[in-house]
Amino acid sequence: MKAVRHSEITYDIVALLTLLPTEKGGRQKPVYTGYKPSFAFSTVMQFSGEIELLKKEVLSSGEFADVRIRMMPSSHIRQSLKQGDTFSILEGNRIVGTGIIREVKKKEVTGTNKKVA
Repeated sequence: MKAVRHSEITYDIVALLTLLPTEKGGRQKPVYTGYKPSFAFSTVMQFSGEIELLKKEVLSSGEFADVRIRMMPSSHIRQSLKQGDTFSILEGNRIVGTGIIREVKKKEVTGTNKKVA
């Protein structure tokens, strides 16, 4: 086995996020800063991230708000996310909201070593 240098991408995204109404499959309870759903960016793969509400304390089903999303590092996330791209917010396999990217900052994290045969 040899060690291969591996890089991962993380994003800091500002977006307009809309939670689906409860009657359309949305959440029963509101969300707050620190909410950690999964995100899908035009793919079946889901990515982890944490939401910070920017101008609200609480976001309820059927409402929208400006948010900052800090994505967890991933080697599989698209490297070309940009302003205007849309995404889904998921809990498990259930879509509970949607979003549109307003601003994106990409950071590449390198130096993790993975062993391959």
